[in-house]
Amino acid sequence: MTRDVVVHPDARVLAESVAARLLTHLVDVQSHRSPVHVVLTGGTVGIAALEAVAASPVRDAVDWSGVHLWWGDERFLPDGDPDRNETQARNALIDALGEALPVENVHPMPARSDDVTTPEASAEAYAAALAEAGSPAFDVLLLGMGPDGHVASLFPGHDALGVQGQPTVGVHGSPKPPPERVSLTYDAIHGAREVWVVAAGSEKAEAVASALRGAPVTTTPAAGAIGAERTLWLVDVAATEGLGTPSALSTTAAAFPAPVDTAAETWTHVDEYFSVLVPEDVALVETRHAAAAGGLPDIAVAANQGKLLHLLAQSVGARRILEIGTLGGYSTLWLARALPSDGRLTTLEIDPEHARVATDSLTQAGVDDLVDVLVGPAADTLDSLVGEGAEPYDLVFIDADKQSIPRYLEQTLELTRPGSVVIVDNVVRGGAVVDAEHPDERVQGVRSMVELLTDHPRYDATVVQTVGSKGYDGFALLRVRD
Repeated sequence: MTRDVVVHPDARVLAESVAARLLTHLVDVQSHRSPVHVVLTGGTVGIAALEAVAASPVRDAVDWSGVHLWWGDERFLPDGDPDRNETQARNALIDALGEALPVENVHPMPARSDDVTTPEASAEAYAAALAEAGSPAFDVLLLGMGPDGHVASLFPGHDALGVQGQPTVGVHGSPKPPPERVSLTYDAIHGAREVWVVAAGSEKAEAVASALRGAPVTTTPAAGAIGAERTLWLVDVAATEGLGTPSALSTTAAAFPAPVDTAAETWTHVDEYFSVLVPEDVALVETRHAAAAGGLPDIAVAANQGKLLHLLAQSVGARRILEIGTLGGYSTLWLARALPSDGRLTTLEIDPEHARVATDSLTQAGVDDLVDVLVGPAADTLDSLVGEGAEPYDLVFIDADKQSIPRYLEQTLELTRPGSVVIVDNVVRGGAVVDAEHPDERVQGVRSMVELLTDHPRYDATVVQTVGSKGYDGFALLRVRD
């Protein structure tokens, strides 16, 4: 299983980014599945992330009545003890959500009491609670990591590392106080759809390097923190010191020491060779840098892909452009510059912080008078545009959650005209689209798109595979039929 690595400038930005990513993911998942199950973690950054969730206006876009909260581990202490992860999570987020989050949706690990006298008793009770809930596959399982490489309460050399056939375990003799704890096991961790490991600080650097290089779990337990569909490492720059990374931010696993992928290296060199055809001016470079400094994921189009969007918009004489997925505004800037002076670009972004970063960059680039940045779930915004009778768009660029592509395409039909061009990015998914049983819902979203477009009465479509500095993927090119 490949580990995706996203590096942030510092612990504060990391916490805020984790919060934004979690909220966006919850809204995304809820668009096609409910309930949603999330495993919380403690620690300085973990709790700071929960505080950022509580403070974010995006939190109201989540249907908290459909969210269940669990914990990856807990200190075996009495209820209400300030050192319990549950207590800290309640202070940081749960209390702030109030009635929006039903009491029965919060599943703390049982505290020490007259009825629960041992970590084993707590672990057994928590396993029973999971079973009663249908042994859910956690949609996101957050894990902090200690300087010794432990995750949850799975410590190097401890017997709990080898526990199988059960989701929870009682822990004794923890090297980090208190000595008695309760933890999820690797069985439970590996059953999660996505596992996010969060680590900040130079004291974690050695363990981060060890885990990402595939050390044995007996010495670096974090190396075994692997999700069923995705494993994501969210770290700050200081935590990457043991990897020999450059001081500049990098958000790709390729930045870390690993066996050389000769093909990918060639693709990147070829992109660099042809870059003379796509020079970036100061505004484009600063837009990229602003996105990185803001902790946004490095998933924007590459410069040559941005230029392709620019040329396609010019080729069709686009006067009105719709973009679904603003992120930091990099592709937005390429598209806006293709517009005539009386043109208009509408771009949709779910995350207010991403929208703020993009708006600032677009203003700095001098195109803000051509662009409307609309914040909120894209499907809802598209419905509003349809209801308002928006003038048809000549070109649409879709670079958002792949699970919702079929819905976006149906909505786009109401917002375009015969001859309009629609581009959908990242539809090859590294070749995973050929696997009908692939567990990644983004892959299944693309496959649903293909089913929708096959013999579609109003869309004419093709898909072009691409390779380059962004890896192996591709885009769909559609034209609305006359």
